[in-house]
Amino acid sequence: MSGFVKAGFTFLKNLGPKQKTTGTEVIKSVKATFPKSKIGKAMSDLNKATLTAKGRMKKGSQDFDRDIRKVQTRIGQTSQKLKGEPVTKSGFTKGKDLKKVEKKASGGRIGRRFGSPKPKTNVQKIKETFAPKKKNLSSKQMKIAKLAGNPNKIDGADFKKLRGRG
Repeated sequence: MSGFVKAGFTFLKNLGPKQKTTGTEVIKSVKATFPKSKIGKAMSDLNKATLTAKGRMKKGSQDFDRDIRKVQTRIGQTSQKLKGEPVTKSGFTKGKDLKKVEKKASGGRIGRRFGSPKPKTNVQKIKETFAPKKKNLSSKQMKIAKLAGNPNKIDGADFKKLRGRG
C-alpha cells in the first residue's frame, strides 16, 4: 500500500465511533438501586410482602395435596384388606399393575407397539405408481353396472339395458 492510501485508511478509521470495550473485561458488580422516597420504599415493602405470601400459599397447597394423596393410598389399602385381597409391603395388591397419580406421556412414538411404520422402498413406490389403478364406482354407477355384465365396470351392454334395447 502506498503512503497516501494508508493515511486515508487511518483517517477513516479514526472518523468512526470508538469501541468502548475489547470484550475481555469481566463485569465485577452491579450497583443496586434503592427507592429514595417514602412512597417508593412502601411500594417495595408491599411487593416483598405479597411475594412472600404467595410463596407461603403455594407451599401450603403443595403440602395439602401431598397429605390428600397419603390419605387416598391408606383408604385403598384398607379397602383391599377388607375385601381380603393380599397386600404387599408397599401397599399395592399383588398381581395388579401399580397405579400412580402422574401425567401420562404424550407425543412422539409413545403408544406404538413397534415404533413408527417402516418407510417404503423405491421398488414399492414404483410398483404403486405404475400399477393399474382400480376405480371405485359410486352408488349410482354400481346400480347401472349391475344391469348387465360385469358389476364392477360399466359397459355398452349396461347402456343398452338402460335404454330398453337389451
